[in-house]
Amino acid sequence: MKKTKILAGLLAAVMAISIPLTAGAARVPYLPDVTEAMSDPAYWCTDERVLMTWDEIQGLNDLTIAADGTGMYDLKNQAETVDGVNLNKMVKSSSQADAAYYLGWTYLGTDTKATQKDFDKMIRNTQNPKATTDQAVRYGVAVHRTTLRTFPSEPPIWDDPKDPDFNYQHLVGLRVNEPIVITSVSADGKYYLAKSICCSGWVPAQDVAVCRDKEEWLSAWDLAPEDTLVVYGDKVYTEKSNYSPITSQLLLTMGTTLELAVVEDPNELIDNRAPYQNHVVWMPIRNEDGSYAKKKTLISEHAKVSEGYLDLSGANIASVALEALGNTYGWGGSLLSEDCSAYIRNIYKCFGLELARNTTWQQAMPMAKVDMTNMCLEEREDVMAALPLGSVLFFSGHEMLYLGSENGEDYVISAVSKIKIPGQSGTQRIRSVILNTLDIQRANGLTWLEALTAVNVPYWGLVDGAEYDLPAPAWYHDGVAYCMTNKIMQPYEDGYFHLEGQVTRAMAAQILYNLEGKPAVEGENPFRDVAEDAWYRDAVTWAAEAGVMTGYNDTVFGPNAPLTREQMAAVLYRYGEVQGLDLSAGETADLSGFADARTISPWAEEAMAWAVGTGILEGSNGRLTPKGDATRAQCAVIFMRYGELGS
Repeated sequence: MKKTKILAGLLAAVMAISIPLTAGAARVPYLPDVTEAMSDPAYWCTDERVLMTWDEIQGLNDLTIAADGTGMYDLKNQAETVDGVNLNKMVKSSSQADAAYYLGWTYLGTDTKATQKDFDKMIRNTQNPKATTDQAVRYGVAVHRTTLRTFPSEPPIWDDPKDPDFNYQHLVGLRVNEPIVITSVSADGKYYLAKSICCSGWVPAQDVAVCRDKEEWLSAWDLAPEDTLVVYGDKVYTEKSNYSPITSQLLLTMGTTLELAVVEDPNELIDNRAPYQNHVVWMPIRNEDGSYAKKKTLISEHAKVSEGYLDLSGANIASVALEALGNTYGWGGSLLSEDCSAYIRNIYKCFGLELARNTTWQQAMPMAKVDMTNMCLEEREDVMAALPLGSVLFFSGHEMLYLGSENGEDYVISAVSKIKIPGQSGTQRIRSVILNTLDIQRANGLTWLEALTAVNVPYWGLVDGAEYDLPAPAWYHDGVAYCMTNKIMQPYEDGYFHLEGQVTRAMAAQILYNLEGKPAVEGENPFRDVAEDAWYRDAVTWAAEAGVMTGYNDTVFGPNAPLTREQMAAVLYRYGEVQGLDLSAGETADLSGFADARTISPWAEEAMAWAVGTGILEGSNGRLTPKGDATRAQCAVIFMRYGELGS
């Protein structure tokens, strides 16, 4: 009876465990227009077509390393010796410049601002006391997830002692088994000056194993794809082991690559256990003397790792990107996490594609790109509509990965420091990897869409014969950009330029007034249809005084009447007279080639001939359309061309 009760109790316990739990209401908060379903990669893409082959990826990597402005290092072909004496001088100079930048507003791990004396101590430690003019470089690999640093020093560099999670000391994270070329050592011997593929800086010596020669170094990381285990999960840890503490609970971050070991005997004990249901890999380890060795260890079959690099497909980009959703933000690789550019580097590393370190260097990479600087909102939306998933979007100081559009909204994922609080005036510290629309705002009030400066498509390499479907600058781009930059014409309150909108006579007066620099208006407003509190009152008064524009009569201006193309030409012609421009171009201009030349009003013929002669007006499809309304886009281009006459 007692055994029966025990068995019944055990059965009940097993059944209780196996009964699926009913999920309650989700309590995870989301930004506006973001839903729980969007955290699923399949929401964004299920297309597994290969976008770039392995050979194409390697070819693009070679181009990137060779390109100017990417900050990338060809590690395999670094010089085998350096002038250590001169290197000491250069490092001291650059460290002094770094210290000058940080002095006065940073703290070195205390609540007291750092002094020059504090920085001088760190600068002294940059000097290798054993430097020679022909010292050999050394080759190492990271044995822990670590970082390259600004100074060979442990104290953090904070801008706010109440915010210890933002540390300017860090430059970039180094993954386990990531290769470095060591060019110098700190005075105290605790740090190596090193180059990774995308950055240079100081790394703690205890986090590095130094290979005996270049050949051993290459054997650790320069692996054939079929011999490579790739970590695509956000964070993968080796199992806890008291038997093998050196390989116990090692953190393997996204993009880590390790050498797969051959399993000749499945009964072989590795870290004191059999390898069944595990990948067997060679893990780099650091001997007591700092030299390199490797040791077999196990990584669970269910870990988010791949034998070989992942296929570069839309589905895989989405899947890898969302692995880090909700992670903490780590400036320069601090907090065992990543900042915005390193996060996207790690995503593409899972496919074997190497990206440059920061936003500026990534924009210099040889891949399909669009310069979005000074684009109006309409043109920005046209660019966004053409982008494939996985495109990288940039604005000053930040980058993000494009996921797609939904219900007219564009969605991105990125490691974010802060944003403007939706619907409020203040800013919100985010410090996480988040998914959001481009409607959220920066601290300056611009939406992310309005702030974009560039976009790259990393898997569309600029190789011979490659053509990609990204929009060229619109015909109106230069004109609209010129007018917005010079504050001649601006978008409406809704953010749009309204390219096809009419230009009224009042608008034309205001545009010219802006172009003139908004001089003081001393005369009285003569027009009864121009209210004293109208936004265009000063502009119309100035235009009439200057003789640039006239009313329909002495008291009626017609501010809301649309401006035709011939009227625009006449207005600019008069403005040119006021400015003293050479207006002789119209004397030799021949308008007979335009099918509608005869429809030009007699009073506008001279001005139209001048406008065509200078290139301000070009016509379209053999027509000038003199009585057609001038759109805002057309006017922007016309005013740009006018502005270039005097340059």
